[in-house]
Amino acid sequence: MPDEAQRAVVIAGPTGAGKSELALRLAEAVRGEIVNYDSIQMVRGFDIGSAKPPAETRARVPHHLFDVLDPDEEFNAAEYARMARPVCDDIAARGGRPILAGGTFFYLRALLAGLPEMPARDEAVRARIRRIAARPRGAARLHRWLASVDPRSAAAIAPGDRHRIERALEVWIVSERRISEWDRPDAQTAERLPASKIALSMERARLVTVLDARVEGMYRRGLIEETRALLERHRASSRPFEAIGYREAVAVIEGRMDTAAAIAETRRRTRAYAKRQMTWLRAERNVHWLDAADPDVAFSAALQIIEGEH
Repeated sequence: MPDEAQRAVVIAGPTGAGKSELALRLAEAVRGEIVNYDSIQMVRGFDIGSAKPPAETRARVPHHLFDVLDPDEEFNAAEYARMARPVCDDIAARGGRPILAGGTFFYLRALLAGLPEMPARDEAVRARIRRIAARPRGAARLHRWLASVDPRSAAAIAPGDRHRIERALEVWIVSERRISEWDRPDAQTAERLPASKIALSMERARLVTVLDARVEGMYRRGLIEETRALLERHRASSRPFEAIGYREAVAVIEGRMDTAAAIAETRRRTRAYAKRQMTWLRAERNVHWLDAADPDVAFSAALQIIEGEH
């Protein structure tokens, strides 16, 4: 980054805690520009289920890395880091402050600390793996294959997570090295991009209430209709359709689930996701924790932190 005075500001916390709102207020206050690190908000058309900021919000301050991918595009954390770093550097070079906001924390870690140079995608290998996946019980077969060559990864990857299974097998086939053996950044890894890290927290019972209301609002605003329109243009196997809310909406459209059951399952997955996010954040170093209960108090405290560290 050109100047320590323009170092990045990270806004983190569980989904539903108010990260986007805080990031927007801070950006307006400190000449900031918002840089997205939410993987689904990067995808065109996936708006309601990802809680993507509406156009009128994005008009208030510059927003970057929203709507930059098609649903069928393959994309990973390393590619995110390569895309986001020049954006942050450019903002700083122009005298602004990058305000990183989102919920895909592995993308954030890849940007801040970097990732090992693992093999790039190999389309021929991917095609071979997907032919196996398309056979009866193909997904289970792939997971057993991974367990035989990389038990550590197989234990960490759910049998239904076909994208991560595909990638782990691809790395093994191309490099003859287990993906679990590559040194990935963790909370102790030195960061290449200096950043002030601010995390919002919320009392669990209140957060659950907020999350449940958020899920109901997504369905009320037309999540199923949005998903139906997306399915008319893109393959149901595209990765964003596995995201929280979209997977359940697809099930409703395909007649495998009714709306009430879809809402209940989306609530469950959203709560579990928020819990995983908090677990991830608690392991991070140098995080300034703020109570999200009063947004005005949180904003004032965040502003003091930024001004004190820059």
